[in-house]
Amino acid sequence: MTTLDTQTIKEYAYSLGFDSARITSAAPFPETKQIIQERIGRGLMDGLPWFTAERAEISCHPDALLPEAQSIITLALCYLTEQPEEPDTAVPHGRISRYSWGDDYHDLIKPKLQQFAAWLKDYAKDIGNAEVETRLFVDTGRMVDRAVAQRAGLGWYGKNTNILTKGWGSWVFLAEIVTNLPLTPDAELKANCGSCEICLHACPTGALPNPYELDSTKCISFLTIELRGSIPLEMRPLMGNLIFGCDICQEVCPVNKVAEKRLGLRDAQGKPVIALNTIKKREVTTVSSGQRAEKAFQPQPEFHMRPQVGSTPELIPLLALTEEDFRERFRHSPIKRTKRRGFLRNVCVALGNSKDSKAIPALTNALHDNEALIRSHAAWALGSIGGTDAVTALQAALVNENDEEVQKEIRCALAMR
Repeated sequence: MTTLDTQTIKEYAYSLGFDSARITSAAPFPETKQIIQERIGRGLMDGLPWFTAERAEISCHPDALLPEAQSIITLALCYLTEQPEEPDTAVPHGRISRYSWGDDYHDLIKPKLQQFAAWLKDYAKDIGNAEVETRLFVDTGRMVDRAVAQRAGLGWYGKNTNILTKGWGSWVFLAEIVTNLPLTPDAELKANCGSCEICLHACPTGALPNPYELDSTKCISFLTIELRGSIPLEMRPLMGNLIFGCDICQEVCPVNKVAEKRLGLRDAQGKPVIALNTIKKREVTTVSSGQRAEKAFQPQPEFHMRPQVGSTPELIPLLALTEEDFRERFRHSPIKRTKRRGFLRNVCVALGNSKDSKAIPALTNALHDNEALIRSHAAWALGSIGGTDAVTALQAALVNENDEEVQKEIRCALAMR
């Protein structure tokens, strides 16, 4: 096969809206496989039943994903948008992870990858490569995307296990195209986190016990998104008002703070931070000298906060969502993954942590929800808030409750007073 010009490939990636594009070989990732299997063995990935040792074996061998694979194009798309003003504290609010303020990134990136793959085949064919094959990945499927990004020099591993990039920090979505085309690989970055361990100490649940190590069973993102059942009692008070995902280890990261300032975004009070008028990558154009013209960073419009989602929605009204309401409100959002039962479970925990008695009527209604998972966490929240009205509601619910797990939660809640 004829080797393609990698710069042409990267420029096309930028034209599609990707903010970074790098290339690595399709050689195996034996070190990553060993790390994954070791963590599975230690129980750090419990609750992720699909993430097995067998899966690691396949995902760390690109040729198992695409026979005769030779190269991987790894891509990053920055999802930073302006931080809204802090909400009124007169009523309890929840917090939603930044990546889910706008549209579901899978729905945005997949069409870009499909267009990229089609272009790549045409480009290769034009210079004599007829049999071009590709496999596309967007945070799904058996692909160790962070290991690929690290080896391609797109970024480096942060101690919070996220990939940190120059310019964008870890505020990026990753995607990959595995291909049988022989492409010139990029070199790894020499950057690292040095002695910084701010993220490790900032995690409220202790989900980062050691540098570069995540205990998924304690991660708030896992607890609020991936976990399908009851949130462990000992974790609930540590979750604060987080109802979908968690950005704490990213928000405290110095690399990410620099990225936010460089991109000319606004802080939590709505005030502009230091603006960068020109930044490489997005909206690349060619000028007469043959050099790239750099334009100001513009966040993808699809990532801007949807009003029906919000970044810090009022919690009490959320408990009134019906199945139909939930599907309509979050049909374009990653939040739909939790389903109504998981989302309202999270809302109950946040209300319990708020200690706000104004939530008692809504939580009392939630004690009669059709979903046992919601009833059990509403009971915990009432016990956490306490007071005569909460105790009365719990005692009345216990009389008619038939689910043993919910009964157990109610008795536990009554013991909290």
